[in-house]
Amino acid sequence: MTFRVTMQAKAKAHARFASALHHLDDLKREPNWKEEECLFHALGYMKRGNYKLADSELAQLAGLFAAAKNPGEAPESKRERYTAALLKRGLDQLRAGS
Repeated sequence: MTFRVTMQAKAKAHARFASALHHLDDLKREPNWKEEECLFHALGYMKRGNYKLADSELAQLAGLFAAAKNPGEAPESKRERYTAALLKRGLDQLRAGS
C-alpha cells in the first residue's frame, strides 16, 4: 500500500526542519548529538518520502529544545558530525528536488 504525500505535508515538514535550524542559529550553536540525530533522521525520512516518520523526529526534536537539558556524553561514532550547514544544504537539495 502506497500513501501519497500532499504538497502541504511536505511544505510543513520542510518548514519545521528549517525552523529547527533557525532556532540553532538563534542559539549560536551547532546541534548537540541528540538534536543532530533527530535532524539527520528527519532529513533521511524526507528524502525517502516518509514524511510521517520525519514529522515524528521533528516532534521529538521540539521536545529536546523545550527541555533544554544537557544530553550527556555522545556515543562513540566514527562518522563525520552533521553540522547545521550540512543539514541546511540537505534541506535545500530536498526542496530543489520537490
